[in-house]
Amino acid sequence: MKVLLLDLGKIIRGGQRQVFYLARYLKQTAGVEPIVVTPQGAPLEAILKEVGIRCFTLPSGCDWNLFNIYRFIHIVSSEKPDIVHTNDAKGASLAALAKMYLGNFKLIHSRRVSYPLKTGWSRKKYLYGDALVAVSKEIQQILIRCEIPREKTTTIHSGIDATLYSKEKHEHRLLTIGAVGALSTQKGFEVLIEALAELKKKKTLPDWQCLIAGDGPLLQQLKIRADELELTGSIIFLGYKDSKEVLPEIDILAVPSIDGEGSNAVIKEGWASGTPVITSDLQSNLELVTHEQDGLIFQNRDAKDLALAIVRLIEDKQLSDKLIENGSITINGFTDITMAERYMHLYQKLVS
Repeated sequence: MKVLLLDLGKIIRGGQRQVFYLARYLKQTAGVEPIVVTPQGAPLEAILKEVGIRCFTLPSGCDWNLFNIYRFIHIVSSEKPDIVHTNDAKGASLAALAKMYLGNFKLIHSRRVSYPLKTGWSRKKYLYGDALVAVSKEIQQILIRCEIPREKTTTIHSGIDATLYSKEKHEHRLLTIGAVGALSTQKGFEVLIEALAELKKKKTLPDWQCLIAGDGPLLQQLKIRADELELTGSIIFLGYKDSKEVLPEIDILAVPSIDGEGSNAVIKEGWASGTPVITSDLQSNLELVTHEQDGLIFQNRDAKDLALAIVRLIEDKQLSDKLIENGSITINGFTDITMAERYMHLYQKLVS
């Protein structure tokens, strides 16, 4: 079986990591040959080649680029994959066009965000898929409400390679709260900063600091808000840092996402690194975290509720230890291997 994975992302984020994990698993599976198509110069290409996976490149990351369309159709025609599996919305467009033109392969789309499909081609391209994989049950239900046939849909949560994360913590003079992610609206860092302002009012707490690891369009806005709330000395903006470097420095991990989440990787990374997790009550987060078992849940967009959750973990070590212990068990259901095995089963079902 030959599987072509298509991703038009130009940077490494959660979706590109899933492509890497899946391709790596497929390469180690007897009777399966993975090939990956990325934009020229995309960092995903380099890390795939390091593990010996064949890659093809496209001129750009655009779906309606005529050179991209021609090049992709040529790749599919010459390689003759049994499965074409897209991993982002632009890739879904390109592969749907190839399906219309060639029609001699099974097409799978993975959908990683919980926003409804727009009308027109933005929705129609998904109808050309033989299967649509949502990375959460919430996304699967949204696809169905957008008139994607239920029988074409399934849910496969994203996974992480838990073996990459150390549970050893680095000692700090200050208790350290942390958050990791792109500094964009949907990640909810404004809520976290407002919650930290609430913490500052509580004079009985131990001295603390907050590390925010990430880059994005809201960086300056978040710094200004932190300054307005007199938190400049308490929040350290690290810029982009790999979570594997940051998590050993963190005592409490906050995941304050406000919308659009698929299957949050940072929650899983918290479990894998032995860090107690606090997250918002987005439906997709509730598919992962069980309140007071392997994490704490706070009301979405409610900074005071997030602050109360942080205080609980600061003051209740027994609860914190319980969340860490149970999280180390929960992560076993959300590994890269678990994710890849479920995709492999879907591939086999389609080609048989």
